[in-house]
Amino acid sequence: MKAGKTYIIQKMGAGYMHYIELTGDDVQRLTAAGNKRVVCRLNNQLDLHAAIMKTKEGMYYVMIGLKYLKQLKLTINSKVIAAISIDKTDLQFNIPEEFAEVIATDSKAKVIFDSLTAGNKRGLIALVNMVKSSDKKIERALLIAEKLKAGITSPQKVMAKKS
Repeated sequence: MKAGKTYIIQKMGAGYMHYIELTGDDVQRLTAAGNKRVVCRLNNQLDLHAAIMKTKEGMYYVMIGLKYLKQLKLTINSKVIAAISIDKTDLQFNIPEEFAEVIATDSKAKVIFDSLTAGNKRGLIALVNMVKSSDKKIERALLIAEKLKAGITSPQKVMAKKS
């Protein structure tokens, strides 16, 4: 991973997520061949899988969730050292151990999961990452496996309450 450089934590407005603005050099280096997914090592403590975003005005940035800022004790206008590199991991997302285990032990759900688009896979994994306890992650992963086998593959529909 490339050595880190200093960025400033910013926020677009009330209700919006925090972000760091990428420089032109960053954008050129990180978007080679249409890439949009990166790993940001923040303050040499935390790896964040993220997407490079772009505003209508042409500013490129990476969003940083509030939970990560709290972990690092950062706020708006804080300086952060970020080493940003192209994400070369399989799904370009942190896969929780609980989800990986459930999918590995349910061959039917695994076949369906493996056939999904990378975006849908990331969305389903994000649903598992949203809960904190290991028991809840297992519960959520089992729910996803059952929904996949029932033909429901959209992350938005997986968590929808029955009407």
